[in-house]
Order: sequence, then structure tokens, then C-alpha cells
Amino acid sequence: MSLQADSPVEIVWDAAVIGAGPAGGVAAAMLAGRGWRVLLIEKSSWPREKVCGGCLNADAVGLLAEGGLISAIARAQRIDWVFWHVGGQSLSLPAPGGAAILRSEFDAAMVAIAMERGCEFRPGCSATLLPAEGENFRTLKLRSGSENLNIRARVVLACDGIGGMSLAAERWAGWRVARKAWIGASTAGLNWPAGIESGAIHMHVGNGGYVGLVRLRGGEIVHLAAALDPAKCRKSGGPGPLIAKILESNGLGTPAGLATARFRGSGALTRRRVALGGHRVLAVGDACGYVEPFTGEGMAWAMEAARQAVELLPPPHAPWPVNLADAWKARHDLAIGRRQRFCRALRPMMHHPSIAAIGVAALRAAPVIGNWVAGRVSRAWLAGSFDGSIG
Repeated sequence: MSLQADSPVEIVWDAAVIGAGPAGGVAAAMLAGRGWRVLLIEKSSWPREKVCGGCLNADAVGLLAEGGLISAIARAQRIDWVFWHVGGQSLSLPAPGGAAILRSEFDAAMVAIAMERGCEFRPGCSATLLPAEGENFRTLKLRSGSENLNIRARVVLACDGIGGMSLAAERWAGWRVARKAWIGASTAGLNWPAGIESGAIHMHVGNGGYVGLVRLRGGEIVHLAAALDPAKCRKSGGPGPLIAKILESNGLGTPAGLATARFRGSGALTRRRVALGGHRVLAVGDACGYVEPFTGEGMAWAMEAARQAVELLPPPHAPWPVNLADAWKARHDLAIGRRQRFCRALRPMMHHPSIAAIGVAALRAAPVIGNWVAGRVSRAWLAGSFDGSIG
């Protein structure tokens, strides 16, 4: 349905989902699968690239399987190990049942599934949540170029991530950004002939950041994602030079293409909202908050948040619970907040190579503890294995 200038308000949707990333795609697909009339809105043209490591841990793979969404990772590379490199030391930890895929491919596949289930998708369309004016709906102003349209939805799920602006006018939705928060950067399609095994995430910790590398599509290309100190990134002349220094400090040569690679960046990664919902609107996924991820937790958090929100919502025509926003905050904290706090506790180690080197040495000396940490992060015991092929 095209947008028309000065168009009247459209009929009410059961749910409007803002943002077509992992949280938005999963939420839209699950709601549409339940027979809801769902509108999925994405501000970017489609398909689009995104700053992301593209790794899913076993928990995320299991969620896709349970929701009948496993076809979204049909082209993924199986991941079973994480290799840590810091200060001349290396440590391998099991992370069975994971997968790696380009975010552009994953997001496009999830949107296709949602549309097959009856969801309507509008890319290249910004959404602004207007002040609440009715008890039974919220109004969104949609803009696409010079055209605009107001639509109503019984519930709005804001899944537009840490950089989304859909909740800018909501008083409850302010951010609290961590002091000295790092930024994200990623690039794909690197030709890296050696030093990076397929079926594993290679994490390199160095002065000013940490870098994750993974082979995709049967080992054809290498995808890179990093968390970087913004001050040191500027001092080094950008993400490429700083990433090269980190990799070289761990003895890994860098391909010629890294110097000219086009990086996509994000804002401050570690942040949170005090409140997670208002009148008939819930923040979901990264829009709730984020912590620097290590081995595929970010996408898992977003997808699990989508599942939890869908399960919490009452049927379209049921009475709206007065305390749903409070119930959502409590449920989100139980399902995702505890996982994020575990990664937040590891964050100082990742920011200081000397501490990380001590941690790697300790885990090498006590492999039982290392396996416990790996299982706690990847949550492999909670999900079935991914049956994709390893290149």
C-alpha cells in the first residue's frame, strides 16, 4: 500500500512493529503466525547492511527452530568454537550449535517469512509515535519521501535499536549510556587467505578494542565486527588502522583490503532505558538496552526479547492490562537482563588486554571453568544443534 500525501487515518492494525532487524522480524513473524494483522515498518531501503557480527549462539538457533523460522539461516555457516587471542596467548572454548550469517541476508529472510505469514512490510518509511490520544490504540505518522500517512495500531513494538528515534517523544524512553562506552564497527567480504578457521569465531583482544572474525558461506569470505574505544579510534585515524593494530598485536596479518574496507559504525554500545514501555507501546530488543556482545549474544538477546514480548501481549481484542509496561520490564529483566549483566561483568576484562591475558591464562589452566564460562555465554545446553554445513 503506497503512502499518499495528506491521507486520512488508516484502519487500525493489531500491531505495528518498527524496525526489521532480528527483534522486529521475529516479532512480526510470530504475531502474523498467530493471525494478527501486522504492519512491519523499516526506515532504510531494502535490503540494507547493518553493523553486526552476524553470529547467533545456540540459544538463538534453538529459538528459530522452535518458532518455525529456521529457514532464515539456511545459508548460515555452522559455528562450534570460539578462539580467543590476546597478548600472544590463545584459548579455544566450545560453543556448539551456533551459526554465522550476514545480517543483510538474515534480516531479508526473516522479513520474507513474516510476509509469507501475512505481515505487510513497508521499507524506506520512517515512523514517529504521536502522543497518546485514545485508550484503545496508538497513532504513528509514517513518512516516505514527500508522502505521509497516519496509521493506528492496538500495540506498537519499537524494535528500532539503539539508534532508533521512534520513541523520541515518549517521556519514559530516555537512555542512560555507560561511561566510556565503546562503539561498534563492521565490514564484510574480506579476502583472508589464512589464519582464520571455518566453523569458529576468532576473537582478538588488543589495546583499544576487540575484533571478531568469522568465515561465511562455506569459508568463501570473512566478516569482521569490532567494539572499539572511540578516542583511540580517532587517534589511530579510523576503525581500519586501529583494527589492524589489534590483529597485528596478536600475530595475525591483515589483508590488503582492510585498509580500503568500508566500515559501518554504531553509536555507544552499552546503554539502557529505565522504563521499557508506555501506553500501548513496548521497547523490544536493542531498543531496551544493549551491552557489548562477544560471541553472538546480541542477536540472541533481541530475538528472545521479541519472543517474550509476543507471549506477554494479550489477544488483539482482549482488554489491555493497565500494568503491562511494568510486567514487560519485569519479564525482560528475568529473561534477558540477567544475561546482559553477565556480559557486562566481563566487559572490563575485554577493555584491558593485560587483564584479558590473565583471564585466558587462568582458563587454560582450569578448562572446566573455561567450559562453564563458554556455556554460560553461548547457552548451548538450552538449544538443539544447527544442522548447517561447515565449509
